[in-house]
Formats: sequence, C-alpha cells, structure tokens
Amino acid sequence: MTTAVLERDTPTPAAAPGTYPVPPGRGRWRLTLHQRTYTDTLPATSVIAELALARSRKLVQAWCTPATLTFTLDGLAPAAKYVQELTTEVVAWRWDDTAGVDVPMFRGPVVASEDDIDEQSHVVTFTCTDYLASLARRIFTTVTASASPLYDQDVQASVIVQTALTAAPSAGTPAFTPGCYLPFGTATGAAGGVGSVVPVNGDGSLRTVLSGAGRSVTFQGNAVCLTMLDNLAKLAGGFDYDVAPFSALCSANAAGTTDALRIFYPSQGVVRSTPTLYFPGNVSVLTRSVTSADYANYWRSLGNNQNAAQNAAQVYGEAWTNDAIAGQAGAVGLWMSGGQGNADQTTLANLQAAARGSLNVYSVLIPSYTLTLRPGFYYAGAFNMGDTLPLVIQSGRLQVASIPPQGGLRVMGITYEPGDDGTETVTVTVGRSETDLADLIGAQAADIRALARR
Repeated sequence: MTTAVLERDTPTPAAAPGTYPVPPGRGRWRLTLHQRTYTDTLPATSVIAELALARSRKLVQAWCTPATLTFTLDGLAPAAKYVQELTTEVVAWRWDDTAGVDVPMFRGPVVASEDDIDEQSHVVTFTCTDYLASLARRIFTTVTASASPLYDQDVQASVIVQTALTAAPSAGTPAFTPGCYLPFGTATGAAGGVGSVVPVNGDGSLRTVLSGAGRSVTFQGNAVCLTMLDNLAKLAGGFDYDVAPFSALCSANAAGTTDALRIFYPSQGVVRSTPTLYFPGNVSVLTRSVTSADYANYWRSLGNNQNAAQNAAQVYGEAWTNDAIAGQAGAVGLWMSGGQGNADQTTLANLQAAARGSLNVYSVLIPSYTLTLRPGFYYAGAFNMGDTLPLVIQSGRLQVASIPPQGGLRVMGITYEPGDDGTETVTVTVGRSETDLADLIGAQAADIRALARR
C-alpha cells in the first residue's frame, strides 16, 4: 500500500477524479496509531497498529482553528489497549483517487477518552486534536513583561511558536526538553528568518517573501501561545494559519517527518469559478443560519495598560463603520462589541489594527451555510479551506446565486465522516464560521484573564 506525505500541500488534483479507485477490500479512510517520539520521525517508524475496527470516525477542520478527530473502538478489541491518552497519536489517512496514494489529513495526540460499559458491550470514544491545539497548552513564564522588537508578522509568528517549543519554568531551569517538543518543521526556500513556521501563499505554495507587515508583541506572563498567535493573525492586514501533517514544504532533512505550521498571507484560499455548490444538485442537505450575535459595526479592543491601579486610564483601539452612525430608514443602528480583548497588547498601533481587523470580519452580516455534499462529489483538490466558491440555492424563499468574483462564499469548515460501510459524508461550512457555545465560553474566559492582568 502506497503512502504519501505531500499531497495535502498540493492545491489542485494530480489527475482526473477516479483515476485511481480505492483499492479493493478497504475503505477510503484509514486510521493508524503511533507512539509519540518527541523527535522528527517518519510515520512508518513509529506506527503501533492500524485501527481497522474504528467506527463513528469524524474529522472536523475549521478556519484558523485546531482540527479534531473522534472515533470509537470496541473496548474489548486487541487494538484498544494500545491507545493511550497523551502518549500515543493518531494519523488519519484519506485515499486520493487523483494520485493513487493515502494522504495524511490529520495527526494529533489522543487527548480524551470515554468508556461506556454495560453487560453486553464496552465502547470507547477517543478524541484527538492536532498539534496546533497544543499551543493552547503552552504559556509564557516570563516574570516581567517582555516586548519583542518590531519584526515582520511572519517572523513574529515564528517567535511565538519558537517560545512554545523552548518552554521553560520561570526560574529558567530545568529545561523541559524533550517534553516541550512539537513537530513543527522549517521550510527550505521560504521567506527568510521565519524559523518554526512555514510562510505560504493563499493556494498553499511556498512564499519566498515576507508579508511586509511590521508588528511588535509584548509577552506577558501566563499569556497563551495560541491566543497570542491568533491575536496577531487577526490584526488588520494579518494572516491565516493551519497545520499540514507530514508536510513536504518542510526542509529536505525533515521532509515527511514534521508538520508545517503554515502562515497564509494575505489569506488562506483562492477564488474558484468551479465547482459550484448547488441545491438541488451536488448539495443534498443544507442549513442556513443568520445571527446578529457576532455582528458589530463598532469595535473596541482593550489592551494592557501595565498599571495595577483600578482607575488608571485604559489603553484601547477602536473602529466603526458608517452604519453605526446612519439613522435613516433601513439602517441597522448601532451594534457595539468589545470582542475578547487583547490583554497582551500594549501599543496603540496594534490595538487599532486589532479593532480594524475584527471590524473587517464582523461588520458584514453574512449567513452561514452548512452543506452536505452528495456522496462521491468531493475529491482531493476540488476545493480547500479558505477558497471562495459559487453557491446556488433554489428552494422557496431562498433563491441564492452568489457567484465570484463579485459574489461567492468562503469555505470556513470541512467535516469528513467516513461511514462504517466504506462510504464518506463530507459537510462544508461556507460564509462564516458557526458561533457555538465553546466560542462564547472562550470569549468569557479570555475577558476574565484580561481583567486579572490589568
């Protein structure tokens, strides 16, 4: 069986879909269990078992968000005893019928499990997150705030990630190596000085020049690495990011052994004229939702004033659109938001950029569509995260025809559900990422942390 480690970086199909059908006797998807090695390692050398009996498999990918893989196993199956929380990782492979190889779609440690047992059965549900999520469990341990020099945002992103990769206690010793290892590789021929991140263009191809956007970052004690990276990404003129497992974009001595933490500039994805997502047609089921919960035409980003006095003046950035002022018939009125705050930012320029960046996203009331594609329609390279696609819906009150370049909706999430019978259900979220309870709780927790540092 042939295994590839580079196809996910390829934005277009290698051949016509169906050129290389799924081999007989297996499904399109495979899950393999691996030992975490804390060093650059080829997947073939760390494999423990193939999880052929895994059921209820589901891979959820979303824009600028860690990916999550869930699956169940019979707790009495031999392979179940090898799946250990934190010490093992799972790789999800998808057969690419345009290239005739298995492509790694996900790699990440087992972070949670739940055993459900009765007199007739023992079922275990496992949850894995990719290594981007591991940045949420790395914090800065500086005793005093430390401001980095003015760097290009590509370099600044690398500084944040590199700090996570060299984590140490506040006292400086002992070093947490190799435990602090994360499998993020460097890139050959990429923009200079970026270290542990891989700068790419919107289509995923290697970028050889820096973004040109200068940023300064202040590292506060207990600041979360993933939060810092996300705040940096969401500044006006920022970037998108994700992790590609076992990426060939990484340097030659690590090709196929490390993941690429990709920094997309100016944004992830490209505008495509095809395929058109169409209901009724290649879309079999859809949900359309519109909510004002994440709409705002005034945005205020509150930073860290580095003053313990309760009544000290705040440091902030703010931005608004004309809709916030207009009062004529048909106007939407004023909708204000303070977002999650930017408690790790101290400079006015960054806070202004943060407010403008958030307003660029949330000042337009965009519907979110969750589209279930017909079986067999999706193939590798049909579209990727961040791509803008045509959308046509003809059903009652919904007569939608959103066509690029003036229209089109952006892919914000892709969910793969391999069926136990070998089929595959692909669900695509376009328009805007769905706001869920986890987002609201995360925002509330961020505000509480911000208060604790002011």
